[in-house]
Formats: sequence, structure tokens, C-alpha cells
Amino acid sequence: MRRGKVLDLIWQDDVTLPEPEIYDGFDTLFTQILPVRSVALVAGGACNRALAMSDGLELAPALPLGDVLVEELPLDLPYGTLVLFLPRDETDLSRLLGAAVGESLQLMLSLASVPMERETDALYVMAHAAARRVTALRVKGRALDLRRFCQGLGQSLHRYWLADQRPLLPDPNLFTRPDFLWQPQLTRYLRDLDPGFSAPDPQMIDGDLLCVSDEPLDLEEWAERMEIVLRVTLGAPERMPIPLQTGLPTRFNLQ
Repeated sequence: MRRGKVLDLIWQDDVTLPEPEIYDGFDTLFTQILPVRSVALVAGGACNRALAMSDGLELAPALPLGDVLVEELPLDLPYGTLVLFLPRDETDLSRLLGAAVGESLQLMLSLASVPMERETDALYVMAHAAARRVTALRVKGRALDLRRFCQGLGQSLHRYWLADQRPLLPDPNLFTRPDFLWQPQLTRYLRDLDPGFSAPDPQMIDGDLLCVSDEPLDLEEWAERMEIVLRVTLGAPERMPIPLQTGLPTRFNLQ
């Protein structure tokens, strides 16, 4: 969805806070999978899929998303927050989580400096790690459906991996399958799509790969920590660290 469309949705009052009785537990479950500070909002209109955006994204010149949200909604939003837009027409919590995680991993890749030739490996590894995190949460008694989570994840990842390469896809329904991550067709397709794809063994992927903090991090620090983990995991060369900015004020709604 274009930035202007998001701005229109907000100004048309088509973005709201989630209703607790429908989305109860979403925020907690999301941060247990991805330890990044986030806020989930519900959007109607043209929003027909989950979206993940930085609060600093400019929807128009000098008009960051976060500033628009705190002006229009009863919301306090610290700087460095991941903003999730959930489509109003989808209320299955597990499927929403899968789609939101998929979108967030893609946003993280765009913020981190993972070598371009390793991006397919990075997303493949993180998707498997997310599925393992969900399995671990289910063992702990969390109300999550792994199959529906993976369907939401596939809904997100197919847009990233398909692009203009649909003729390479052996099964047009591959990404709608709840077991798509474990299908040999996916591995073959990704090899055709990206000759540098190393096809890591799913059995060797640890869900703890995503556990870069015990507490939710701001978006920039989360991306930087994930970059370090991915470079180590994928054997990519390290880069010189960039000092983190600290002491940023919190953005408050003063309405």
C-alpha cells in the first residue's frame, strides 16, 4: 500500500485501536516471537493485508507516521516503534500473527545491512525460526495455531519471493499451504530464483535465533542485533559497528 493511502486511512478515521475482546494477547505473542517494540492498529478500507512500518516513515514531506498517529489516535508512541496495521476483515489471531511477523522480517531486512546475496537465506532462516518459536510457545500453553500462523506467514512471504518470477513456481498454491516452508518445491524455487541460495537444513535452524533480547527493543536496535546474528549464522563478513543514538525523547499525545 502506498504511503499516501495509509495517510488517507488515518485521516478518514479508518485506523483504530484493536478491540481487546478480538485481539486479546496479540501484542504479547508478537513480542514473544520478535522482541521489538511495536504497536498494533486495525485498518479498514484499502488495507487488505498486514503492514509493518517504522514510526519514522514519512507519509508526506516532514510528516512521520508516528506524529500523525499520536495526533489522530489516543496513543502514546515512543520513537523507534514498529507500527503494525492489521486488516479489519481478518480476525484469526494466529493468521494475523503470521502475516505481521512476515512483514516485520521483511522490514527488518530493509533496515539491516545484510549482504544482498544472502537476503534469501536470511529470510528463509528467520521464517523457520519464527515457526519454531510458535511451536515453543504452544508447548508453554499459548493459544496459537501453527498451521494458521504459517498460512499468514506464507501470505506475506509470497509477495517478497514471487515478484515477477511466477513462471518459476512449481506449484501455484505453494504459499497457501500451511507446510510450505518444509516443501522441497520451495527449496527448488528459491534456488531458481536466487542462485546464491544455500538451502539451509530446516532441522538445523534454532528458534532462539530470533531471541536477541529478553525485552522489546526499539526498531533500530532490533535490526542491528538481528543483523549481527544473521551475519554469524550465514557466515557473512562483519561490518564496522555504527554507534546507536540514545536518549531520544518519547512522543506523547497531548490531546
